[in-house]
Amino acid sequence: MNRIKLTLAIFLFATLVIPAAVVYGNVPTVLTITRRIEGSNTLVDVKVSHADPTTSHYISQISLDLDGAIKSFTDLPKATTVEATYTLNLGTTNPKTTKAQAVCNIHGPSSWFTEGGTGNTGGSTQSGGGIPSYPTEAIIAGIMTALAAATILYRKR
Repeated sequence: MNRIKLTLAIFLFATLVIPAAVVYGNVPTVLTITRRIEGSNTLVDVKVSHADPTTSHYISQISLDLDGAIKSFTDLPKATTVEATYTLNLGTTNPKTTKAQAVCNIHGPSSWFTEGGTGNTGGSTQSGGGIPSYPTEAIIAGIMTALAAATILYRKR
């Protein structure tokens, strides 16, 4: 009986001290924003990094913050490469400041990126804050702890 209690204590301790791993969702990242004028139209090129794009996992929207007014573009080609550039036509609009945000159809929006590449607003260039996750060792230790506890309780009856 003391051996089982010792085993239970070891597994409980191991579960508490094994560090948690951090995993990141596959959220896109806006890398650059460049602006150019063609005729009377302002064109904005938004370069985005998005890992593992497929026909069912893609950038579904790019939103631009044009001097505080949000304009969303949803009729985008589905990128087949990790880095893709989307050219967006603003028409005759020529804003002083432009920010961009890319949205993955599965994992959601990136942080806002400010034209000029000096930084993001509302976050860093690494999108997604991470989702806490237990490593396999902690899961096994938890299962073993539950089995040890069940064994102790069953033997007491």
